[in-house]
Amino acid sequence: MRVTSRLLVLGAVLILLSGSLVSSNENKAIGSPEGKTQTALESLLIKQEEDLKDYRLKLQQAGEDTFAQRQGELRRAQAQKLHNDAKALQTQMEGELQRLQNELAGELLRQQLQLMLVTLNEKQEEACLEKIAELQDQMNEIQTRLEEDYKERLQKLQAEHEEQSHQETLRLQAEVERAMDDEFAQYRLGLLQELEEEIAKMRPKLASEYTNR
Repeated sequence: MRVTSRLLVLGAVLILLSGSLVSSNENKAIGSPEGKTQTALESLLIKQEEDLKDYRLKLQQAGEDTFAQRQGELRRAQAQKLHNDAKALQTQMEGELQRLQNELAGELLRQQLQLMLVTLNEKQEEACLEKIAELQDQMNEIQTRLEEDYKERLQKLQAEHEEQSHQETLRLQAEVERAMDDEFAQYRLGLLQELEEEIAKMRPKLASEYTNR
């Protein structure tokens, strides 16, 4: 609202200034105080337009540099977090594998000791060997299943981190753009205030010159 009201005031003043100049004939306007005032005002507007353009370019470069720096920091933090989470997942899966294998290891050891230390007939020995082979197959199956489970969960974890990284990058970009827009708006407002001050200085002078003509 404040900027809008300022623009309306500025527009009205410009109309008054231009209106006063219209009343002068073309030859007189070139060298008249009114013509000089208009020329000065136009020069100021051109300069401010160039200043805005230059400031926008500098602000754009500063924004890109800031975004690149903070994006690098964000990526390093995300990579470290992914590494930590993947390591924690690996530790969890290794612990689960160890627990399940330990449950079978006792029975496997008992069967192996029985085969070595106990006198068994052919049928008992065959049954013991089959049991040992079965237990070893179960342990291998557990390891294979947990390794596949680990790969699937790791892929899911990586996908989640990738999506999170994408969202955080978008938020960072929006944050930098908002900061740039706010900074540019403040700079433009400063130029507008400067223009208003110059116009305020011109109006009394013009009014006095018209009164004395």
